[in-house]
Amino acid sequence: MPRSLDPNSRITMVLACDVDKPTESQPRIFARTLTLNQQRRLMAAMRSMKDASGDADRIIDSALDAAEVCLIGWENMNDPATGDAIPFGRDAIGDVLSLEEMTEVFGAVLDSSKVDAGDKKKSE
Repeated sequence: MPRSLDPNSRITMVLACDVDKPTESQPRIFARTLTLNQQRRLMAAMRSMKDASGDADRIIDSALDAAEVCLIGWENMNDPATGDAIPFGRDAIGDVLSLEEMTEVFGAVLDSSKVDAGDKKKSE
């Protein structure tokens, strides 16, 4: 079964700034395994971010478009003032993640779609 059709298949990532935090409280971001068409939309949104040099609103909108293609949720993202969990959504993504962090996430999602040596052997 292709990974994109497996309901249990998701990419879990921890931002570089959070890797030293205790595992049980580490903020984690979840992404879907992308299909070819989703990869195309993600790369188009990333290209739009790059091409929008100097236009902050367009860069941010493109980053949020890219996030909507691949992100499906998170855990341990809490409001520092109240300690309450921050609900996942487009607006919350913009309130929680910086542009640099989003770029880190996009890179991890694209890297996860590369075939590793074990998978390559299985397909031969």
